[in-house]
Amino acid sequence: MNKEEIRFLEGDSVCQLLKDSEFMGKLNALYQESKNKTIFQSPGFIKSWYLTKILEFSPIAVISLSANRLEGAVFFAVKRERSGKVKKYKAKIVGVGEYDAEYQTWLVREGKEKEFLPKVFDLISNTYPKCKMVFRFIPYPECLSWLDENQYWKKSSVVQACRRPLMQMSHPDLNAVFKKKRFKAKYNRFNRAGKMELEEITELNRFKEVFDEVMVLYDFRQGSLFNKTPTKSNPLRGPLFFSLFEQNMLHVTVLKLDEDITSCIIGMKSEKWMHLSGLITYSPFYSKLSPGMVHLFILGKYLKNQGYEYFDLTPGDDGYKERMATNTDDVYELTVCKDTVFKSKRQLRKKFHRLLLSNGIRPMTFNLEIQRSKHFIQKKLNQIKNKIFPTKNNSFSNTAGPIEFEKNNIKHLLAYNDPLGTSRWDFLSFAFNKVESGETFLSWTDDKRLLACIWFTVSSNQTEEEGQSATFLQTDSYIHPKVLIRKEEITKLARSILPTLGHDT
Repeated sequence: MNKEEIRFLEGDSVCQLLKDSEFMGKLNALYQESKNKTIFQSPGFIKSWYLTKILEFSPIAVISLSANRLEGAVFFAVKRERSGKVKKYKAKIVGVGEYDAEYQTWLVREGKEKEFLPKVFDLISNTYPKCKMVFRFIPYPECLSWLDENQYWKKSSVVQACRRPLMQMSHPDLNAVFKKKRFKAKYNRFNRAGKMELEEITELNRFKEVFDEVMVLYDFRQGSLFNKTPTKSNPLRGPLFFSLFEQNMLHVTVLKLDEDITSCIIGMKSEKWMHLSGLITYSPFYSKLSPGMVHLFILGKYLKNQGYEYFDLTPGDDGYKERMATNTDDVYELTVCKDTVFKSKRQLRKKFHRLLLSNGIRPMTFNLEIQRSKHFIQKKLNQIKNKIFPTKNNSFSNTAGPIEFEKNNIKHLLAYNDPLGTSRWDFLSFAFNKVESGETFLSWTDDKRLLACIWFTVSSNQTEEEGQSATFLQTDSYIHPKVLIRKEEITKLARSILPTLGHDT
């Protein structure tokens, strides 16, 4: 009888194992035979994520070998300190992929879960005392059945169910979703605005070209809503996406209007599933046409024609996902921790989320309001501090060079950096709302910061001969303190460009 060998690996030893073709063959065989898997447990995703994120996360793996066969494998990651080291005590350990993986679970042969998984958690908790192990979403309830028979680990676990909206292509209500007046009206309005085209990206060079453009749009929206710029906070997302794209794991589409990209959806795909888990964003210049909703509406039909069985709209309690869904199921967030204080906090969080949802409030929306309140308080404190200890404004005029305006360049808005002015979050929110409302801007940067942003409204005149005209919105415009001495020069130049704006909008 073959003896089972349990191996615990960390750091470079995990990466070396994933470079071993013999082991990868065994892992792929286990993946193919596992019932409770998703694309995020595939060998290709695991290897790409670890190798891309190796400087940010240290890999952890527990595997079970019997003879020449892999019986089970669980992959984790722990975030590194700035020094590159990994703290052992009270570490936060996540399933492989962290937020880049919508679903985090394990690969175990049927019937082996009760024996293998307790050993996995024993090994991790012994190596990382009082650590918290978090699996973002476990997609199948069967994955958690072993807990019901293991009271020791059940007492150290918190399971929170989350509703997942699905568009199931074989569902009898699918046609009813596509016939909803709300969606058809948005589709018809978009279609009347110009030449509409859904483009699926299948070439890597084209994907890289599109990615650079849409990430600017994504950063702008995320910055205005959440005070986050993913390109800076997650600079390895691009290389990870490109690696996954080369392995045919991504489903990438853009919705175009007269050749302009209005929205982009990047999803993870398997044989019959497309998960809305990579990226979804849209251009604020086309907000009035609801490009994101129109894109989802068209994409649902497109995926059905491609033979997909499920369009996974992913958890999140978003109203638009619920309206697009034919049905829902539950996925589960699992937290395992021997620290009783942390476990109690997690249980309170679970109950509080239930309370919010029962009152029609999304937990994410509630958390965002808390962040905004903290932000408002901090802003007021900074204003008081600046009044008591004013910062000198060392204005300059010559070193900034000539004024070179660009029209509607969102990259310039993302370069806002003014410690004496309004906060970056407030500025981006203000700018995003103005762009969405249809206003135009001229901007000037010095490649380090936004120096000026001049806002206009462009409106149609009464006759075709008169065309369009632009109106200068002086009170809304922004000039950095360092070039405030050149305000008159900046304003004069902007006004001189004004007559041309009505002819190129």
